[in-house]
Amino acid sequence: MKQHSPLLIFLLLLLAPFPAFALEPLEIAAAIQGKYEGTAALTAHFEQESAIAGLGGRKQLGQGTLAVKKPGKLRWDYKLPAPQVLICDGEEVSLYLAQDKQMIVSRAEEYLNEDLTYAFFVGKGNISKDFKVEGMPPELAEPGHHGLRLTPNRHHGQVQYLLLWVDEAMQITHIRIVDHLQSTTDIRLSQIRLNGELSDSLFDFAPPKGTEIILQ
Repeated sequence: MKQHSPLLIFLLLLLAPFPAFALEPLEIAAAIQGKYEGTAALTAHFEQESAIAGLGGRKQLGQGTLAVKKPGKLRWDYKLPAPQVLICDGEEVSLYLAQDKQMIVSRAEEYLNEDLTYAFFVGKGNISKDFKVEGMPPELAEPGHHGLRLTPNRHHGQVQYLLLWVDEAMQITHIRIVDHLQSTTDIRLSQIRLNGELSDSLFDFAPPKGTEIILQ
């Protein structure tokens, strides 16, 4: 996974104990879907850790902030390891790379086909329809959380499967993306705010003068 392809995402709150009964994977998926269908806007802080297969498990770390506003608006601001902005206004997706002085622009519809988490958070995806839904492997269970293993129903060039952890409020706290080479990207979310007021101007971005614009 490329570090600038954040894949969804996204939420860490106070943990409650598990209920006396265990939920089935499809029940968890339906509850998560309902939670995010009722979420019109979201902001969060994220921490990202990528481990690249074939490079001795070398890790790449990143962190920043995330904002989502339905329908179709998304913004990731990477503060570390280098400034990057990934932004979607519903029509186009733009990736600004400060170090390279470049901005890559593509159609949002094409990006939706590649970034499964983006599709979900902006209201275009459906867990039970888009994935084979299974329970979390027991050895990966996190206290106070439910977990799912999600395998795309159609072949995806970048994603073999996802692991998803949610708290008792069915808010996503941790996503692990595993690609076909077994490289992993873990995204953990905190400082989450749901349904706050977000201006549309947040999802407009003008790069600094002299930035090279690359259209895809």
